[in-house]
Amino acid sequence: MITRVLLNKAINDLIQSEFPGIPILNSDAEEGFVKPSFIVSIETKRMEASQYSTYREMICHMTYYPKGGDGFKEEAYNVMDRLEGLFGLNFAVEDRTITISEASTHLSDNVVYYDFSFQYYDSPEEAILGEPMQELRYER
Repeated sequence: MITRVLLNKAINDLIQSEFPGIPILNSDAEEGFVKPSFIVSIETKRMEASQYSTYREMICHMTYYPKGGDGFKEEAYNVMDRLEGLFGLNFAVEDRTITISEASTHLSDNVVYYDFSFQYYDSPEEAILGEPMQELRYER
């Protein structure tokens, strides 16, 4: 079963491999955080559940706060290009490959925003099957 914790870890691990030394902060950090840094959050856009499977449409929001100063725009554009390459097609979560359906990147107020959407089907951790029914015999 794919959980948000597993999704978040997989995404954060990819970011750390591409941007070593740049911290990933909690999404509730508002002031006093170090730059450069990332904030990553995952949200459910839509979910459908049945007894044996779950379908989820998710979106990942990434925010990058550059160092600033001279060369700010070049730093921001470099990060945008690298994120688009890193999450261009898919990413792995344990033994599964999650395909990215759409992505967008923009720069606003000296901050880089990168969002991508993905969908997946999952099955419950353990299917609740219960005891097998008794075999019925009937004569014609």
